[in-house]
Amino acid sequence: MCADERRDDEAPSATGARLASVRTRVGLSALMDVIGAVAVLLSPPGSGVAHAQACCAATGVVLPARLRVYEGFGLGVQARESQAFGSYASDGSFDSTSSGDLVTQQNLFALWRAVPRLQVGLLVPTVETWRRVQGRSEWGGFLGDVAGSARVDLIRPGDLGRFPDVTLLGGLSVPTGRAPDEARNALGTDASGTGSYEGTVGIEIEKTWTRWFASLDFWVAKRSGRDAPGGRQSFDLRFTTLVAVGYAFANQVGVAAFANVVRGGGASAAAAASAGADLDTRVAIASAGFAGLVPIDESWRLQGTLALDVPLSGWGRNQPATVGLGTSLVRVWP
Repeated sequence: MCADERRDDEAPSATGARLASVRTRVGLSALMDVIGAVAVLLSPPGSGVAHAQACCAATGVVLPARLRVYEGFGLGVQARESQAFGSYASDGSFDSTSSGDLVTQQNLFALWRAVPRLQVGLLVPTVETWRRVQGRSEWGGFLGDVAGSARVDLIRPGDLGRFPDVTLLGGLSVPTGRAPDEARNALGTDASGTGSYEGTVGIEIEKTWTRWFASLDFWVAKRSGRDAPGGRQSFDLRFTTLVAVGYAFANQVGVAAFANVVRGGGASAAAAASAGADLDTRVAIASAGFAGLVPIDESWRLQGTLALDVPLSGWGRNQPATVGLGTSLVRVWP
């Protein structure tokens, strides 16, 4: 309720308290948007029989931002960078490295509230990789896998009293990028996609307490099969869980801590199966980090995330270990 909407019999102090409550919820909602970006920042590549590159990360269920209940459209740009500092073998053992891949990514995204409880989005990425192998280095890049997303508000704040907010999540990425086996550069640095369609469904549960909030996200992803040099590849389901706890200050600046766990998503190839090969391609990764949001004004906001894969044996499998940084600038309209 705005000041000019105050009833004649409502005290100014009550109006101020109500406005403070609204501003707090706005700040918390915006900070939860940043946690959505974590899913994109940490989503691991779908490993195949051939070595999968860190640049081939599939787009997460949610985009780097989302619309608040009173916003109708949004545009944004995100810059991401991740540096590999080690890798996990198929048995879960961890080895560090000083020559891991450096991957940068720039994302353009748009958001639109189609109906009050449904918002959809589109993300177009470009991906670049720097790689060094035996004294030789190379830069390369290409268009990444374009992705769409949808959010359906099943339970909004106040629908069921103090019951948590519940949102249904959906996503689809299409193989517009180059898969690792389609790369043209000598060191494969222009690989920028998975080579597969990927569909994702999930659920998000959120709860706020004045300035504090907690969220729990769970989703399942499935990649389509594809023809590769080693034969026809198929992929198992991949399961992801994301937990976050955060706080929004009175000026709407927000901070949060999060943890992310991924399991599954292994691949098999027809050629390997016919030869009797027993390759363990299961994927596992555990990550943690921090997120933050700084509102510029009512229409602009700056968001950021910092994430680190846990560098311990047993916490990952068939994946590079990376440290990642992401920043987003978002413009919204009513």
